[in-house]
Amino acid sequence: MVETCDVVVVGAGPGGSAAAGMLARAGFDVTLIDRSLFPRDKTCGDALTPRAVAALSDLDLLDAVRAHAI
Repeated sequence: MVETCDVVVVGAGPGGSAAAGMLARAGFDVTLIDRSLFPRDKTCGDALTPRAVAALSDLDLLDAVRAHAI
Protein backbone atom coordinates (compact mmCIF):
# COMPACT_ATOMS: atom_id res chain seq x y z
CA MET A 1 0.00 0.00 0.00
CA VAL A 2 1.32 3.43 -0.92
CA GLU A 3 0.68 6.18 1.59
CA THR A 4 0.58 9.78 0.49
CA CYS A 5 0.84 13.11 2.24
CA ASP A 6 1.36 16.72 1.26
CA VAL A 7 4.63 17.25 3.11
CA VAL A 8 7.35 15.07 4.65
CA VAL A 9 9.45 16.74 7.33
CA VAL A 10 12.72 14.95 8.08
CA GLY A 11 14.00 15.50 11.59
CA ALA A 12 11.82 15.70 14.70
CA GLY A 13 14.03 18.14 16.57
CA PRO A 14 12.75 21.57 17.57
CA GLY A 15 12.84 23.01 14.05
CA GLY A 16 11.31 20.02 12.30
CA SER A 17 8.63 19.59 14.94
CA ALA A 18 7.74 23.28 14.76
CA ALA A 19 7.59 23.20 10.96
CA ALA A 20 5.45 20.06 10.96
CA GLY A 21 3.07 21.53 13.52
CA MET A 22 2.69 24.81 11.66
CA LEU A 23 2.10 23.03 8.35
CA ALA A 24 -0.48 20.72 9.95
CA ARG A 25 -2.31 23.69 11.45
CA ALA A 26 -2.35 25.26 7.98
CA GLY A 27 -4.23 22.22 6.70
CA PHE A 28 -1.44 20.17 5.16
CA ASP A 29 -1.26 16.40 5.63
CA VAL A 30 2.18 16.12 7.24
CA THR A 31 4.42 13.15 7.97
CA LEU A 32 7.24 13.79 10.45
CA ILE A 33 10.08 11.28 10.47
CA ASP A 34 13.23 10.99 12.55
CA ARG A 35 16.01 8.43 12.79
CA SER A 36 15.56 8.13 16.57
CA LEU A 37 12.77 6.32 18.36
CA PHE A 38 10.55 8.33 20.67
CA PRO A 39 10.17 8.60 23.56
CA ARG A 40 13.83 8.20 24.35
CA ASP A 41 15.93 8.27 27.48
CA LYS A 42 17.53 11.62 26.73
CA THR A 43 16.91 14.71 28.77
CA CYS A 44 15.66 17.42 26.46
CA GLY A 45 14.16 20.68 27.55
CA ASP A 46 15.23 20.49 31.17
CA ALA A 47 15.39 24.30 31.08
CA LEU A 48 13.84 26.82 28.72
CA THR A 49 15.30 30.18 27.82
CA PRO A 50 13.01 33.20 27.51
CA ARG A 51 13.42 32.94 23.73
CA ALA A 52 12.30 29.29 23.80
CA VAL A 53 9.26 30.23 25.90
CA ALA A 54 8.38 32.92 23.36
CA ALA A 55 8.74 30.42 20.50
CA LEU A 56 6.48 27.92 22.27
CA SER A 57 3.95 30.69 22.79
CA ASP A 58 4.10 31.63 19.09
CA LEU A 59 3.47 27.97 18.22
CA ASP A 60 0.52 27.88 20.65
CA LEU A 61 2.27 25.13 22.64
CA LEU A 62 3.21 26.95 25.83
CA ASP A 63 0.12 25.89 27.81
CA ALA A 64 0.65 22.24 26.87
CA VAL A 65 4.30 22.39 27.93
CA ARG A 66 3.42 24.07 31.23
CA ALA A 67 0.75 21.43 31.90
CA HIS A 68 3.50 18.77 31.90
CA ALA A 69 6.13 20.78 33.75
CA ILE A 70 7.72 19.36 36.86
